[in-house]
Amino acid sequence: MIIVLFFSGCAIKQKFTSEPVRFVFKTKSIKVAASGFLQRGRSLKLQAYGAGQPLFELILGKRVCINGRCMSYAMFNEKVLSPFYPSYIIRNILESKPIFAGKNLEKRGDGFFQEILDERFAIIYRVTKKGVYFKDSKNKILIKLKELD
Repeated sequence: MIIVLFFSGCAIKQKFTSEPVRFVFKTKSIKVAASGFLQRGRSLKLQAYGAGQPLFELILGKRVCINGRCMSYAMFNEKVLSPFYPSYIIRNILESKPIFAGKNLEKRGDGFFQEILDERFAIIYRVTKKGVYFKDSKNKILIKLKELD
């Protein structure tokens, strides 16, 4: 009895949700368009499968891991996105949160819109209940997430 109480009482229960999504992740080094799952918990995990095999996995925790290769958020921006972005921009995008500390934020209906123009980037970022759209036309980056019903 004591053993059961010990193991069940001390177990840390991690809450997470898993949503089916269709996504596009297109950068200079990654090009993926697939259906998969976005899991939210202590870390974020975006996964795509094809014929039962993992095709793409992005995990955002203390570090960013792509298909098992991990790096800092700053290194991820440098190698995958843009070195001029704030460190945690990818996490904000996948969590549907404002980017660049809410710069040029416009509330719209069930979400918000941001347009951020600079000599280093030209970003359109839109969040609604149904999904996320992030496009940087200067750096040729497109990230789209749409919930599947």
